[in-house]
Amino acid sequence: MLQDRRRDTIRALDESDRPHLYWHGVDGDGHVWLFETVIDSGGEYWPVRHAELGSDGIARTYSWRHIEDEHGFLAEGPIYPGDFGLNALTPEEFGTLWTALGG
Repeated sequence: MLQDRRRDTIRALDESDRPHLYWHGVDGDGHVWLFETVIDSGGEYWPVRHAELGSDGIARTYSWRHIEDEHGFLAEGPIYPGDFGLNALTPEEFGTLWTALGG
């Protein structure tokens, strides 16, 4: 039931008219990260889509349609792009990369 509420909350944010922002980054282990975030009423960035490409070459994607699996999950709280060294993407760039990673 908690999982259903989480899915419903993320879907509502994703489908809202609130600003959507797009991010990418690479960590020290060579993982590539993509995030689509929605800014909530408190100004926090909530992930509604997240993709990663690990050093194993396997792409993983998460959204309200697929919240988690045995490899990972969509973040359960807000992210702060500056804390992770994420860089902004345009919606088109994000869409291209998301599709390329199987999202």
